[in-house]
Amino acid sequence: AVVSTQSTGEFCSRTNVSDDVVTAIAAGAQMYSNYTGQLKCLDLDSDPAGDLGMTGWDYQACMEMILPISSDRSVDMFPDDKFDLKSYVSQCEAQWNTTARPFWLKYFFGGMDGFDYSGYSNIFFSNGRLDPWAAGGTAIIEEKFCLSDCPNVLIEDGAHHLDLRASNPADPDSVLVARKQEVEAIKRWTTTSRGRMEL
Repeated sequence: AVVSTQSTGEFCSRTNVSDDVVTAIAAGAQMYSNYTGQLKCLDLDSDPAGDLGMTGWDYQACMEMILPISSDRSVDMFPDDKFDLKSYVSQCEAQWNTTARPFWLKYFFGGMDGFDYSGYSNIFFSNGRLDPWAAGGTAIIEEKFCLSDCPNVLIEDGAHHLDLRASNPADPDSVLVARKQEVEAIKRWTTTSRGRMEL
């Protein structure tokens, strides 16, 4: 699908067209499902990401990155929907015919709550301020929380993993700076490890 290079900013500008929440969300959805404006009706069951593979994300969200999302109409616009891990896992296992690992992410990478990162090193943490997931990112953690060399960068104009995407002429300066820092860190780590390597 054709999508704007400045997706977060454009989504916000599109949703500001109306005070009516449903109209505003529909305008934003047009950006992902009908950016060219050629469709008369949105097919919300299609995969707007095309080759980015929403099917792959659905599988990963079921098997490894279960995000306990609930809604409560007293504080948001969505109907009441309390997250039920047991039900979610059953649904995932039925859909994918495999065993879900609801705590894999925490056990494999470590959890935020009291997890000791002091033995870790050579990890580049990047968070985009415009990323809806930024609230759960590492930007809230003090910089010195691992053994050594774990840069923790908040990208002012960055959206969801924009720094990891291919370069684009519309990339904001803060993303270009973050990419440069990432390359410098990787060079530093590979140079250091080459020096320690024994053949």
